[in-house]
Amino acid sequence: MIKYVLVLLLGFLVLPSCSRLDLAFNWADTFIVSKVDDYFNLTYTQSKELKKSLNKDFKKVSATVIPQIIDDAKKLEQQLQKNTVDEAIIEKLFSMGQNVFEDFYAQFSVTAVEFIASTNKNQLEHFKKAFYEKQNEEKEKLADFKEYQEEQKEKYHKYFKMFLGPLNTEQKALIDNHLRNFPYPKALKLKNKEAVFNAFIQAVHQSPEKAQQFIVQFTQKPQSFNLPEYQEALKNYNRGLKKLIISMASTLNADQKKELRHNLLEKVSQLQKIRSVAEMS
Repeated sequence: MIKYVLVLLLGFLVLPSCSRLDLAFNWADTFIVSKVDDYFNLTYTQSKELKKSLNKDFKKVSATVIPQIIDDAKKLEQQLQKNTVDEAIIEKLFSMGQNVFEDFYAQFSVTAVEFIASTNKNQLEHFKKAFYEKQNEEKEKLADFKEYQEEQKEKYHKYFKMFLGPLNTEQKALIDNHLRNFPYPKALKLKNKEAVFNAFIQAVHQSPEKAQQFIVQFTQKPQSFNLPEYQEALKNYNRGLKKLIISMASTLNADQKKELRHNLLEKVSQLQKIRSVAEMS
């Protein structure tokens, strides 16, 4: 996911793992501005303008992207109700989900362009320093691969338990097997982040127009900047992730199906609340 160059997009990553999407959505602009400030040391005016622009973008998201997510969640819940979730359905929903997130990020293109245009040389230097400090932190974590694997396992358990409730022995084994055979390409991701970051800095040094072109393309098609080896590794990881989800779906007991349906409907309700609030504001 996007964690570099346009750090204002960092906040969106908390949404899928949050138990209350409506609360996360309402606080997302404040969270994002705070994260951007960590990287750029914003002025008061920049903070104010960025938050104002983000509010407009989130309204666009609520009108265009959220309805797609609601529709996908309802389709999955309906299949669970009929007890007919199969590989084809998961494959379709997986692909639709990826397209939705691309649409999500694209809504913030103008904000990203305007924000970068407002930064000065000192702020860009601050960004470079903060970026490499974060990169080094991530590399140090990855150096202890055993600990990194344990963290990944905890994350997988957390996400599945959030929707399914307690996992059984077979399901935990499926997660372990997935992590062994399809580990997330973290090292390549860090290498890719650095390559994209350097391309951004190069564009900034060339001209404001080049920087703007870079940001527009990055927000609309971020994968177009990926290194070939990372893109291939990501495809392989996603194949493994789909395989895991399909396998997990086949092991759900009656209580887990009920819990999943309940959580999907709860998420739909929260997303509908977001739409209602956005329409009234």
